[in-house]
Amino acid sequence: MSSDHNHADAPSFPLTHLTAQDVQIQGRHFVDPHGRVLNLRGANVSGSSKVPSRPIPKIHEHAQVNYINRPFPLEEADLHWRRLKSWGMTFLRITVTWEAVEHEGQGVYDEGYLEYLRKFLESMEKYGLVAYIAIHQDVWSRYSGGSGAPGWTMASAGFDLSDDGEKLALSGAAFLDGIKGGRLGGERGLWPTGYQKLAAATMNTLFWGGETFAPSLKVPTTTSNGRTTKVNIQTYLQDAFLKMFERLVDAVGDVGSVMGFELMNEPHPGYIGLPSIHEWNYNTDLHLGQFPSPLQSFSMGSGRPTDNVPIYKRSFPWPTTISSYSTGNPEGVSAWTKGQEGCIWEKEGIWRWSDNKNIAVALQEDYFTKDRSGRKVDFYEDFYFPFVQKWNAVLARTQKLKQKGDGDGLMRMVEMIPNEFCPEYDEAKRPDNMVYAPHWYDLNALFKKQFGYMTVNVQGLSRGMFLPKALYFGPNGAKANYAKQIQTIVLEARLKLGALPVIIGECGVPMDLNNEYALKTGDWKAQQQMMDAMISALESANVGFNLWTYNPANRDDIGDDWNAENFSWYSDHNRSIALKKSDNDGEEDLDAGGRLMDVIVRPYAIATAGTPLSSSYDAETALFTHRFTSPIRISTDIPSIEEVTEIFLPKRVYTEGQVRFALSLHGKIYFDWPNQRCWVWFDDPPYHHSIDLGPRGTKENKVRRVDIWVPGRTKPRPWTTLHLLGIVLFFVVAVLGILKAQEIEWDKEDSALRFHRPGSRSWFKT
Repeated sequence: MSSDHNHADAPSFPLTHLTAQDVQIQGRHFVDPHGRVLNLRGANVSGSSKVPSRPIPKIHEHAQVNYINRPFPLEEADLHWRRLKSWGMTFLRITVTWEAVEHEGQGVYDEGYLEYLRKFLESMEKYGLVAYIAIHQDVWSRYSGGSGAPGWTMASAGFDLSDDGEKLALSGAAFLDGIKGGRLGGERGLWPTGYQKLAAATMNTLFWGGETFAPSLKVPTTTSNGRTTKVNIQTYLQDAFLKMFERLVDAVGDVGSVMGFELMNEPHPGYIGLPSIHEWNYNTDLHLGQFPSPLQSFSMGSGRPTDNVPIYKRSFPWPTTISSYSTGNPEGVSAWTKGQEGCIWEKEGIWRWSDNKNIAVALQEDYFTKDRSGRKVDFYEDFYFPFVQKWNAVLARTQKLKQKGDGDGLMRMVEMIPNEFCPEYDEAKRPDNMVYAPHWYDLNALFKKQFGYMTVNVQGLSRGMFLPKALYFGPNGAKANYAKQIQTIVLEARLKLGALPVIIGECGVPMDLNNEYALKTGDWKAQQQMMDAMISALESANVGFNLWTYNPANRDDIGDDWNAENFSWYSDHNRSIALKKSDNDGEEDLDAGGRLMDVIVRPYAIATAGTPLSSSYDAETALFTHRFTSPIRISTDIPSIEEVTEIFLPKRVYTEGQVRFALSLHGKIYFDWPNQRCWVWFDDPPYHHSIDLGPRGTKENKVRRVDIWVPGRTKPRPWTTLHLLGIVLFFVVAVLGILKAQEIEWDKEDSALRFHRPGSRSWFKT
């Protein structure tokens, strides 16, 4: 067909303009009102929402924080929404923290913030953007080194937040340097170890399983009739969380752009299920810096100097190894408001301090593996899934009161423990309208802040994969590696959950890779290759996604201003610099301030009139391929919208007169250049039954394909002798590394045999 959109007989199709009510669940797909399958992709908005608006109060002034204008002021919203829409990003994950809603105290909600949030969500409606709201947490709370829960939750458990958190830091209960703002010096990869430190591990354990593991810890609360009573800490925290959620849904759940809510970002079990309080799991828990065992952290947190605390450093081929030992908490500062008498785990009889031996002694090494009757516990079955059901009831009740339109109602995005495969999940225990929303990152690249010629399948290694098999080389190797990992996550979910939608709620690339080389030189090749490999892998798995992160507050010197992270591929600061250099007022230059745009802004099928089979895009050749099945259509009339596949064609790649295409037999295509679209449909002949239907075709459906490309784009360069020599050299080094690692393990075993004491399972000399 003619590509002239002004031609008299040119068809006219309405652009997809979504509202929450337009997106429904049909099996494992999201579908629009016309029954077409939607490919939802977009961004997390935003990393800055982990951090209060400035000025940020001291930790002991936690009740005074303010999150209004996070992630950005309302007057700037239109420009941001226009930009994301122009990039084809219409599916947003909105970061909201428990602290933002309820920082002043239990049951005291920040109505000013909720009003801001409602207007913020309403502002995206006219752009056809849809969103789900994720209650975000990392390491439980800002006051234990991450983001999420308000400070009063930690105070209710007995932690001492005075002196700007100094006691928590000195006792080793939390790593707080990364949440105080500004550029972080020294080792910049410590914040994930906070999950294994006393404060966060304790709070997560209490939230999910306080009644089981800390039955004697009761806190005062006010009942509905105004009376004061004491309840277990788990009941106190969970009730507060669910009431906060109820207020949040009541405030914004009926906004036209809000399609759902996410229970909690990257939930963590704390100590629950830990086989021994003498050690953490090296394969799943990052060991870096001063890394006490749970028992050592109990001792340190109670204000007792503790010897033989290992210090881990980065290494190869294992990520980290012990470099030395130290005395933890030499100042003898207690993390508890009641000093040495405040440790709740000592009160529960898990351990005690021996004055005679001057050491902490384990009394119940496997305490966190059993309930009060001695039955072995499972985090998901006994704690997580029951809470999901409570949360689902809150959303159902609140939604009913709000009378939110027709259709399936609010979607419930649920994820499991990070880096774990989806567990068995009984359908009867799942929430209504469930969407599985796991996260994926290249953990090796994130840990090392390096990306180059080799990538590693950490997912496979953590599950026993032979090291050489987990190594991939070159850009195509990175694509294959990432595709393998993401496809495995999706396949595991399909096997365990059946026909329900899967989206990747977080996936991203650090901007400060390779010793901040790109920030210093402007050469973004490494980040671009990594981002391209990641999005290509997501496309190969046929899943929607939210990239981490669109953070306008990002700056090169401080990144996202939280724990030395720097993931935002857009920045207002960089935009202002770019516009000054170009002498452009920037009114229509929406790309200014963006990075990696050549691989982030890419074609995709927005809505498929049929069932998608596969999609791919080669950023070097600009070749886009989309395969799908669609019903036989015996007609030469202009099709109805239900019969047309809508494809996003970014103008930065495809321009009128510079595009070629190929379609399956009897295919038709129409290009709408001003709207960055093309439309594809098929006019099958009456004798269609005599045509090969393809391996996945039927009498009612045929396999279709559309290819679109730009002639003359650069082809991938072939491998050179230097590449091959590099691979050989690497394998030699890898083998030597494996031999050295085995020698280290033998040394550990020998040390354990020589220094092992009854009742101890530690690997270090005592």
